[in-house]
Amino acid sequence: MNYFSALKFKILLIALIFSFNGLMAQKSPIKFGDIPTSDLEAKVYAIDSSASAVILCDYATLTYAYYSSGLKTMFTHHRRIKILKKSGYDWATFETMTRGGNQESISGIKGATYRLVGGKVQVDKLEKSAIFENKSDKNFTSHKFTLPNVQEGSVVEFTYQIQSNYDTEIPTWRFQHSIPTLWSEYWVNAPNFYVFRLHTQGYEPFVISKQDQSSIMLEGSSYASTEYHLAVKDAPAIKEEPYTTTIEDFTAKIQFEIAAYVPPNGISKNFSLTWENLDAALLGYDSFGKLAKPDGAVRDIVPFLKRTDSDTLAHLNKVLDYVQKAVLWNGDASMYGSNTRKKVLESKLGNSADLNLLLVAILKELKYEAQPLILSTRNHGMVNETQVLEKRFNYVVAGVLMPNQQWLLLDATDPMCKAGSVPFRCLNQQGRIVASGTGEWVEITPKEKYTAAQSVSVTVKANGDAEIKGDLLFQGYAAMAMRKVYQKEGEKALGEYLKKEYPNLQIKSFKVTGQSKYEDAFTISVDAEVSEAVNILGERMYIKPSFGLIDTENPFHNKDRKFPVNFGYLQDDLSTIMINFPEGYVVEELPKSVKAVTPDKMVNYTYQLFANGNQIAFMNKLFVKKTYFYAEEYHDLRQVFDLIEQRNLQQIVLKKK
Repeated sequence: MNYFSALKFKILLIALIFSFNGLMAQKSPIKFGDIPTSDLEAKVYAIDSSASAVILCDYATLTYAYYSSGLKTMFTHHRRIKILKKSGYDWATFETMTRGGNQESISGIKGATYRLVGGKVQVDKLEKSAIFENKSDKNFTSHKFTLPNVQEGSVVEFTYQIQSNYDTEIPTWRFQHSIPTLWSEYWVNAPNFYVFRLHTQGYEPFVISKQDQSSIMLEGSSYASTEYHLAVKDAPAIKEEPYTTTIEDFTAKIQFEIAAYVPPNGISKNFSLTWENLDAALLGYDSFGKLAKPDGAVRDIVPFLKRTDSDTLAHLNKVLDYVQKAVLWNGDASMYGSNTRKKVLESKLGNSADLNLLLVAILKELKYEAQPLILSTRNHGMVNETQVLEKRFNYVVAGVLMPNQQWLLLDATDPMCKAGSVPFRCLNQQGRIVASGTGEWVEITPKEKYTAAQSVSVTVKANGDAEIKGDLLFQGYAAMAMRKVYQKEGEKALGEYLKKEYPNLQIKSFKVTGQSKYEDAFTISVDAEVSEAVNILGERMYIKPSFGLIDTENPFHNKDRKFPVNFGYLQDDLSTIMINFPEGYVVEELPKSVKAVTPDKMVNYTYQLFANGNQIAFMNKLFVKKTYFYAEEYHDLRQVFDLIEQRNLQQIVLKKK
């Protein structure tokens, strides 16, 4: 399933060329130094009254010209910003990069700050001494500046050009940023012997989207060209929201991918890849395919890992455990091995690919149908099946084809993960099995859920304090997270976790079980107190039945959402709280029990209260049965979480007899 169908993600195969002559004729929407008085006087903008700054105009052209050294591109960028608050001052600082030593050069940097002083425009120009260059390595140079004397109400602008020898590469253009953008426009003009695929993504509509045929002069000859013109108006700020991958997956932008070079006289070159081409390329790399094959070192290991019974899962976990102990993960996540197998085994240290490709090789030697599966981690972005780009992937795990023809995934970087579970960073919808001629797409569906359960007894005292005793139980991904805290830093760190997670509780003591046996639940038995746990007003006692033990805040604060919700894993959240209240009181009012479910029944919530004598049973249950919710499902999802928050604000009312 292609999850990018949720985006307005289009792919156009078009012929482009950058024309220096053609684009120079295009009229810029703004002129450097010509600042409308209305922008200088503005205090707020209707697009977002809370914005700390607003991009008034973001305009760029990419031109093409022939020089003595060959064809070059010229990228020209002009940006103007209104600074509204001190928190927006960072937008007066800009940094860009040039690449490849003398392959790219920057020129024409100009900048200025404008503000009204006594009804007149004061201009502070960017000085050359305020432009800083830093060579981070032999391949990249940073160019950075901060526009001078910025204050609340200032308008700042800058412009620059980058000349590049990378004639087959066009810079990606973002129409959307973390502050609102009133106008964003991009012109590209290119001879028709360059063929590009254009990938546009995001949710903001284009107010201009044109492709016009033109011509340009190169070395005294006229060549057919194509001009491509895109613009977006009033793009809102794009901000991080809960349960997403990276926000870059949803930002409005356009990317150019070279597909072919077809010169009028000369040899054509096809840059297009199929997935089969990519599979073959990866399998040919020493840092990938070679490491996925059994070798002498693997054959020396295998006799110690021979299968002794019919329990396939137990055997896979035995192999996984061996690799996790034989080579320690150094914390680097990669799709490519960092060293030869011999050196990795000798040093007992490697990156994620070193470990997981070793795992693939061992499993192959053990006669499993094992292959590497490449993926993109959550913070790297989602993968689109229509874009055959190696750079979209950044991680590899092991896949084993089981008798039911389903792929079981394994990852050796995390001792908490057993066969069928991969680290949370890998839960990004889908990956690709890399195999010669038989590569395929696989949905990354974790074997484990995120399960948290509480079984607690609360004794309310006559003075309003309460004693709490019970078990906090964690399974699946919840248990993995808790075991990491416990095994890395011990009980002290776990105590700090409890204080942070349950700030209302004064923890008297706690005991941990299941900390080492991964198939068991990780359980914390707690003995705690809560001061002023209930409100006493006259003859009545008011009790919130969760006692701060349940996270009831709705994480979905925004009324609307344009992009999907991605939980990563399925979730079960169960709480049972037995409330014992003092003699001399009776239940006057009990919140009504409710049940809520989304239309597709993939989210279920139950809130129940039962009274019997001096005891009240409270049950709060939430089940999330799928990991991915489209934007169209957001309102239904948010309603359920709204109900959770609202119900847990309800109070039990007790009255003295």
